[in-house]
Amino acid sequence: MALLGLVGCGGAAITGPAGGDDSAAAPSGGVCDGTTIVCMDEANAFSYDATKDEIHINNLPFDLDGTYQKVDGLTVGGQQVYRNANGARTYYALYVQGTNTLTAASVAATDSYVDYGYSGTMFRGTGNVDLPTDAQATYQGSYQGIRIYEGGGAHGFSTGDVQMVIDFEDFDDTGAISTTVGNRVAYDANGAVLGALPSLVVADTQHEGGVIAQTTISEGYGDTATGASGTLAGIFGGTDGDQVAGVLVLEGPDALDADVNVRETGAFVIDQVSLIRP
Repeated sequence: MALLGLVGCGGAAITGPAGGDDSAAAPSGGVCDGTTIVCMDEANAFSYDATKDEIHINNLPFDLDGTYQKVDGLTVGGQQVYRNANGARTYYALYVQGTNTLTAASVAATDSYVDYGYSGTMFRGTGNVDLPTDAQATYQGSYQGIRIYEGGGAHGFSTGDVQMVIDFEDFDDTGAISTTVGNRVAYDANGAVLGALPSLVVADTQHEGGVIAQTTISEGYGDTATGASGTLAGIFGGTDGDQVAGVLVLEGPDALDADVNVRETGAFVIDQVSLIRP
């Protein structure tokens, strides 16, 4: 529950697509169904309108009509930042698209509460993904995130590299999925670098019906957890599963200031870079 000890509702930025295929005129995204489009937290529908360059998010309190417009001149990790156009609270959002525009991930968060407030995460595949059953694949890419500081009134951003190695043959039809997240960097509200963040220790997981089961993550060095912790989940996209969209959420002590707690919500779409068959 978000605490109503409000801080000022002054403007902050939000992120949206940059560098993706903007040819689609119709909005991409949709209502979360738990199979092709998966949402967590309060939001239950996300879409990106390439014609208007707007994100639309449903069911976040006090963002009025849920329209998010880009913040000129503010990007993080190559992704445009967006902010809700109206409303009593200021939210920030990112919408990361794959090369086919359907595979996507999105996050939204607010710094208008004394705790972490309301938030939303979404990842979507393309449906009807034909995954291999006798191969090992590697996926690589990056994530972009929003950092909300406990106490309200402050936010920032983050980036990092994501790699998944998937053995589709083991665990029968569910595969074995190993993930690493490293080269993480924290940024302030204006996009200036604050410093490096620890890598994430990610527990192995599997998939069911193309949806990658939620697994645990924690900041650490090597295999030792030391700081913030949370979860990571995702979904396959593309006709043959050549992309993975997902989100990560973690909270705890800020690695750059142990006296401050922070909640980080990140979105990623990573591409298949190798496929090995027996």
